[in-house]
Amino acid sequence: MIELAGTNNKVTRLRRLCQRRADREAEGCIVVESVQGIIEALRVRRVEALFVRGGSDPTDKSVQALLGPVDPDIPVFVLDSKTFDGVASTVTPQFAMAVVSWQSAAIGDVAFQQGPVIVLDGVADPGNVGTIVRTADAAGASAVFAGPRNADVTAPKVVRSAAGSLLRVPVVTSLTTADAIIALRARSVRCVGASARGGVSYTDFDWSLPVALVMGSEAHGIDDDVAALLDAEVFIDMAPGAESLNVAMACAVLAFEIRRQRTKGSAR
Repeated sequence: MIELAGTNNKVTRLRRLCQRRADREAEGCIVVESVQGIIEALRVRRVEALFVRGGSDPTDKSVQALLGPVDPDIPVFVLDSKTFDGVASTVTPQFAMAVVSWQSAAIGDVAFQQGPVIVLDGVADPGNVGTIVRTADAAGASAVFAGPRNADVTAPKVVRSAAGSLLRVPVVTSLTTADAIIALRARSVRCVGASARGGVSYTDFDWSLPVALVMGSEAHGIDDDVAALLDAEVFIDMAPGAESLNVAMACAVLAFEIRRQRTKGSAR
């Protein structure tokens, strides 16, 4: 179903969902503004509505070459360029946006034997949170815990940075970092923090058992109260004079070391 939309309730809702976390949480959805993210949402059949920029006919072959054929049951609204650009959260938006169903996971949904868990403690930058979710997906993590002190995982910048991974990786947002660690330890998951203060070199640590990797804020690292709950800490060896890595980059280094060790162990 294709409709030409102007200033109407559909556009008003789309704008609200782009701007307001409370509305996204209440309605159980996010707005996906990247082609890659929309393709993934269409693949898993979670698109509620598709909005395309005027001049980008969703039946056109060039559009279908990117998105693929759109399910005829999904409403498609064509917005004039000014309206589309005014709603989009980016300066140079791509040609489509989608309202996609999304819910925070519960801890009971997580398969802890499947892969490591990544727990965020005060990671405030949306780009870093989205990149960590994308990294978790690529490294085979079983879940990401991103509680109230972290950037909102439903925010448009997080959704863009995650590039579709938000629809594949369970993300738990209801627990504080401390509560998440307590709950994980109760399930025999070892909680290991990334630290600049010391601990064991990450390549010497045994990552073979069920484990949660705890990543602290960009500016201050892991909160002291959270650090007191950890089972161990690891550090990344860096060249002399270097102080720290970006938190998303550090998470990638650690997550893929976990994957390397586990893959190597499976091969044996």
